Amino acid sequence: MLFMPQLPAFAGVKVSVVVEGVSGPLYANVLARLKIYLHRENERLGDREVRRLHRQAENDIRSALAPFGYYQPQITTGLIKEDEGWRALYIIEKGEPILVKKVECSIVGSGRNSEQLSAAVASFPLNHGDILDQSLYEKGKKQLINAALDEGFLEAGFVEQALRINIEDSNATVHLVIQTGPQYVFGQIRSEQKVLRPDLLRRYLPYKPGDPYNPSKLFELQSILYRTDYFSSVVAKGDTDHAVDLRIPVSIELTPPAHLNKYSVGLGYATDTGIRGKLDWKNRLFNSKGHKMSASLLVAQLENSFSLFYEIPRDNPRYETFIHGLTYQDQRWDDTNTRLITASVKRKYSGPRYLYSFGLELRDEVYDVGNTSGDSTLLIPSLNGGFIWADDILNTKNGLQASVGLLGSVDGVAADASFFQVTVGGKAIISPTEKFRLIGRGSLGATYVDSIDSLPPSLRFYTGGDSSIRGYKYKSIGTRDESGTVIGGRYLVVGSIEAERIVKDYWSVAGFWDVGSATDDLQLDFYQGIGVGVRIRLPFGQIRLDLASAITEDGNPLRLHLTVGGDL
Repeated sequence: MLFMPQLPAFAGVKVSVVVEGVSGPLYANVLARLKIYLHRENERLGDREVRRLHRQAENDIRSALAPFGYYQPQITTGLIKEDEGWRALYIIEKGEPILVKKVECSIVGSGRNSEQLSAAVASFPLNHGDILDQSLYEKGKKQLINAALDEGFLEAGFVEQALRINIEDSNATVHLVIQTGPQYVFGQIRSEQKVLRPDLLRRYLPYKPGDPYNPSKLFELQSILYRTDYFSSVVAKGDTDHAVDLRIPVSIELTPPAHLNKYSVGLGYATDTGIRGKLDWKNRLFNSKGHKMSASLLVAQLENSFSLFYEIPRDNPRYETFIHGLTYQDQRWDDTNTRLITASVKRKYSGPRYLYSFGLELRDEVYDVGNTSGDSTLLIPSLNGGFIWADDILNTKNGLQASVGLLGSVDGVAADASFFQVTVGGKAIISPTEKFRLIGRGSLGATYVDSIDSLPPSLRFYTGGDSSIRGYKYKSIGTRDESGTVIGGRYLVVGSIEAERIVKDYWSVAGFWDVGSATDDLQLDFYQGIGVGVRIRLPFGQIRLDLASAITEDGNPLRLHLTVGGDL
């Protein structure tokens, strides 16, 4: 039997590398090119290889500095053998940088008069007097080509490109000539789909036939059509191989969903409504005109409701809809019971940032408030507007939301009372640090009416509850009658400030102060609530659990509040 001796495991020598004299991107690039640094932990590294890499280090450093405009550095090197291995030291004096003396960018071809390309040339990232940064030079060239492609110049390219560096004079010149070639434009749509009418499909286009051909517009079109919920698959392609007279036809392949009806069932709890169950139905495509239908049923301890809506896309179907609605709602809180039936029509615009709507609503409400009862019929025109700006609607770091609403009625015009009501609301979120958020919100409302008794409870102002003044019951704050029953008011003022500390990625803690009132006169006597809460972040928003104290009430009673939803 043959025995082979076991060889000891080979361990390379240790090398520590120190670089001085540069920082930031220069330092990072030196380390990225310095081979003695890159191989410092190689198990096969021996003394001879360390010396060889050290001799090569100066060239490595020069090659790392040159792209940033430093061609004449002074480099002091040192290699010391220590008990624990080698110590390599490199002290860099960058020297005088290469400065850009001249930048010449010109456009030839059919795009020479293009404003967009001229703007791209004007924004070239290197200018006279700048330190030469070759990464910016390459970035600028890509920006020019991309600008040309975005304007339909699909054959654009550089016929001349030169970066001339004069090391002796420490300057450089940039010379670029871009030949655009012909400009291609969007042609006609080719689609064999039978889901939507052709005229409706064309209204979803983010471009017009004849606009400069831009492939990114096709990706935008796919995103737009997916968001309609009409299709399970969307593919939009430009057929560049079959362009006619520089017009590129666009083919759109659309696949309808396997199931047009969507259902969802939910069970939950909120302190304002109690235990609740919800059933939603949505028909995502009622006909080829793009109409939709939806219905929702809510059954809760303190509220029951049913709603049915019919939506019709309008001129710009991405943002504009015409909505017909029927709703039934009955609510109970304290000594108030109300049953409301409405029929409405509304024109709505919901853009990426701004939204507005105007409509007409016929309301019939039967109610009991304390010892009084009423039956109100009102025809109410309304106008609403607002905007939302946020980095993320559901989990916001910085954002602002504001809205204003106007509505009213005229006695004798299908209404048994005259009134005019204005509401203004807003919410702001800022994050001064990565772990802290400050959240402020406020609401103001005013109703011009002879007597609050002329209006049903759904049009009176109340406050208190999960989303207004925490520490108080739902709609427990408002004007009281002689029996002490809360009957609501003509004016509303609510404000809140909250500080939130993020503990982990998915949960945080918060402290808050809420203040406000709902009154029948302008003698405001503010109610206040303070408390602490826990927030759990989920894909659909936050779960918020708050413990609040009504500090303006005798005994400072405590109340627990639970809400679910997005930040804005």
